Amino acid sequence: MGTRFRLFVQPPFEDARSNPEIVEVSSPLNSLTAGPADDRMFVVEPVGKTGPYGVKRGPLGTPYMHLPPWTGKILEPANPDGRGNFDYLQPSMPGFEAAHVFGCVRFTLDVWERYLGQPLTWHFRDHYDRLEISIFPQWDNAQYGYGFLEVGSQFEKDGRILPFSLDFDVVAHEVGHAIIFSVLGVPRPGTEYPEYLGFQEAFSDCVSLIAAMHFPSVIDNVLSETRGNLYRANRLSRFSEFSPHRQIRSANNKRTMAEFTRGWKDEHELSQPLTGAIFDILVDIFHESLVARGLISRAVEDLSDIAEFDPAAEAPVQHAFDRAFARNPDGFVEALLDARDVAGTYLAETLWALAPDFLDYGDVAETMLAVDRNESGGQFAAIITGNFRQRGIGELHAGAHLRGGEHRSHVHSARILLPRDRLKLPKMSYREKVLLSRSGIGQ
Repeated sequence: MGTRFRLFVQPPFEDARSNPEIVEVSSPLNSLTAGPADDRMFVVEPVGKTGPYGVKRGPLGTPYMHLPPWTGKILEPANPDGRGNFDYLQPSMPGFEAAHVFGCVRFTLDVWERYLGQPLTWHFRDHYDRLEISIFPQWDNAQYGYGFLEVGSQFEKDGRILPFSLDFDVVAHEVGHAIIFSVLGVPRPGTEYPEYLGFQEAFSDCVSLIAAMHFPSVIDNVLSETRGNLYRANRLSRFSEFSPHRQIRSANNKRTMAEFTRGWKDEHELSQPLTGAIFDILVDIFHESLVARGLISRAVEDLSDIAEFDPAAEAPVQHAFDRAFARNPDGFVEALLDARDVAGTYLAETLWALAPDFLDYGDVAETMLAVDRNESGGQFAAIITGNFRQRGIGELHAGAHLRGGEHRSHVHSARILLPRDRLKLPKMSYREKVLLSRSGIGQ
């Protein structure tokens, strides 16, 4: 028996009617302690922390690396109830955010460890036994890095503070980065292509998407909104790394690599052709499953492809999906779950087969085709090839990194830091080390 948590699929600040759902994660009952914490990860809410993990400056201006563990004061941790569960915690209660963010991480790992075929081994295992999940509400971002997953808040102009700890998409996206670093590894210095950074964002978006599709309510909502016509705007294809109110990125997009050959400013934007191609592959596999089950005709499936580019075809396509869904909604659910699992399996197997050095999107496309040959004898080769080619993936490549996107970019963030990078920093004087130690921040 697992451990129960209450998780928001849609954060309450996106939908005021949203209520947390009770889920059971794989952590055995009574295996979690206060935090929550187990032998692989733990949650802390630091008191007095002045900035996120990463490269900071000492009292006299010398840069130094600030990494876990946090050794200062913390807020009272969330405690399990008498049976070992955390679902007794309500959103208004102290400890709910800590339990929520832990539950999101564990739920996402449960989903992806099944696709990966084994438990994730942290990429920071040489220095830390456990992942520190840190809630730092004063910071307007979220990040995964060496030994930590740190979540802050979105600060709205009207004064509201929207905690990322309650946003499943944001947390699951950061878990995606953990999966990439732990399976794929870290590129050697000088071997990081721009498309590796875009791959990080695209794959992490897909981790969030596939994990969200394991909530029955998400599948029901998506199908009730679209009747299976997934190219319609819906919950599944919307991403919001920083909040639902700004910087909305859509998996259902038309971006191509032609837009980035002369350069790029932000890897989130650069990721969109790859994310869009993978979303299209998922949808096309879903349509093929519907055809194979006799739920839609081949003519309707062909027309849905035309509707992507011809607005005149949208209405008849939607009418056809409305009628087909009404006849057998359960069949549509089964077909979508099958497509979800094919996409999840192919992404996981692709990740295992890639290498981080000199990685570009063409490598992803070629590897996914090889996975398809191994998994199905090439059943979806035409779908995979066509969708990657439509985006220019494998044919066109990103140009140089341009100035202008630094405020959103992770190019120089704590995400890519390793302990060895301390050697690149100037040595701090003894006096500054003492001052830093007295501040309670230095390590």
